Amino acid sequence: MTPMQEAPGQAARFDGRGGALGALMLRNLLFSILTFGIYRFWGRTHVRRFVWRHTTVLDDALEYLGTGGELFIGFLIAVAVLLPVFAAYSMLQFLFADDPGYALLVLEVLYYLVLFFLIQIAIHRMRRYRLTRAAWRGVRFGLGGSSLAYARVAFGYGLLTAATLGFAYPWMRVATLKYFASHAYFGTARIALAPNAGWLFRRWLAVVAPLMVVTGLSIAVNLEQFGDIQYFMEQEDNRGLGEAILRLVILPLLICPITILTWIWYRVVEFRHMTGCLTIGDTGFVSGARPKYVFWRILIFVLAMVSIGALVGAFAASMATGFAKTGAGPSTIAVAVIVPLAVFVLFAGIVRTLLLDIPLLAHACETLDISNAEALEEAAQSSAAVPSYGEGTAEALDVGGF
Repeated sequence: MTPMQEAPGQAARFDGRGGALGALMLRNLLFSILTFGIYRFWGRTHVRRFVWRHTTVLDDALEYLGTGGELFIGFLIAVAVLLPVFAAYSMLQFLFADDPGYALLVLEVLYYLVLFFLIQIAIHRMRRYRLTRAAWRGVRFGLGGSSLAYARVAFGYGLLTAATLGFAYPWMRVATLKYFASHAYFGTARIALAPNAGWLFRRWLAVVAPLMVVTGLSIAVNLEQFGDIQYFMEQEDNRGLGEAILRLVILPLLICPITILTWIWYRVVEFRHMTGCLTIGDTGFVSGARPKYVFWRILIFVLAMVSIGALVGAFAASMATGFAKTGAGPSTIAVAVIVPLAVFVLFAGIVRTLLLDIPLLAHACETLDISNAEALEEAAQSSAAVPSYGEGTAEALDVGGF
């Protein structure tokens, strides 16, 4: 191993400037508003090219080869597929409107199961498109396999995870990521992933076990609340119902902050484990990502969003109060409240990218080590076919980031 490969932080880096990226995203947002959202596909392409171009591995930058037109065509195809699903759901809701409540409940369950299955198809198509449009030193990445086959794997393990109250989550992650890796390649070099679900499960217990214990304890202590809840539901006493439910969930709610912190810790541990189990041909990887750094970045992002949200809320309230004093109608007051909130929502994505996504990407690059990098030089350009259109369903279902 060369000295560069022995020192973590030298194998990869992200050198993009936040100011340049922020200006690019602001321009994209302006053009998207002026074009009623159509420009967002080209804007997203510009952002990806910026990120890929400023991400270097062994002193060579990645390349993003996708186009906005491909994303737009993929979106149109997805809308053509999804519209009949939404139309059928709306029609069935109308037909079962006068039936007993359980009929609508069954319809809701089936609808969300179908939607979950479609999301898994979207995830596979999204990753396949992004990999086939990514290159390094002129060599493309790629992803084979079937979107339907992947969706069946993810759907089955998703149901298992739900049935086990989340305890099977590590096996779901291992199964889905192994499917991707087993069908991915870099030129002619195969990509492989061999994680240990049992090892991950022992860490996952730190997330789910405390929550399950506290939830079970809360149920055991408040068994009489179930009778009260049924009584208040029959009497249509919403206030009493709310108080009974609050007494039942108060303990689980109190432990939620600890669960969130352990969840963040677990995701970093999982990322490091998956990276260490990843190989491209004979090349291996090691990640030294630190949970403490991720905690701080998330805290900074949350505090920024809360502060901005408070300022926007105060501004909207003052605008509404001012219009109300002038005798303006309800519609004018509503616009005065909605417009600042809409601006806040539009800018939230930019704030997240600049304060969270990009710093985490830079940290992942800085803490990455690569072993046997010379083997990557032997990977030849693959002649495998690439999809001619973009992410489609992922765009329509808003799956994935930049």
